[in-house]
Amino acid sequence: MVAGVALDPEKFKKSERRLTPQRQAVLKAFLELSREHPTAESIYHVARRYCPTVGMATVYRSLDLFVQMGIIVKAPTLNGTARYEMNQTPHNHFICLKCGRTYEFRRRQEPLVEREIEKAGFEVISASIIFFGYCPACRE
Repeated sequence: MVAGVALDPEKFKKSERRLTPQRQAVLKAFLELSREHPTAESIYHVARRYCPTVGMATVYRSLDLFVQMGIIVKAPTLNGTARYEMNQTPHNHFICLKCGRTYEFRRRQEPLVEREIEKAGFEVISASIIFFGYCPACRE
């Protein structure tokens, strides 16, 4: 268990990867910052508190591994900078066009759209709706 989140050790065995102290530090840092949709750089700064020898390249490789394993996903952004979030139930995002902050909202069900997509022969694995506008702080 890392920071209150149980990890399935089988996922690491199946991927032939170990949950090294550096990866644990990256995961702890991510979990600490997860509400902010953190960047690799912000995760790196916090991860160094848990493992002072962790390097930036290790952070990037660990985050890529966690994405491949389905533990985390890349969150949508405006400027192309990778941000990360937990791989959780479908939800929507609101991105502020001024400050760039990403907010999460429960997913509204869109069964008609999904039915149309599936009728056309596609298989829906995941869905996300992104709203763009100005957050309350930036509207002032």
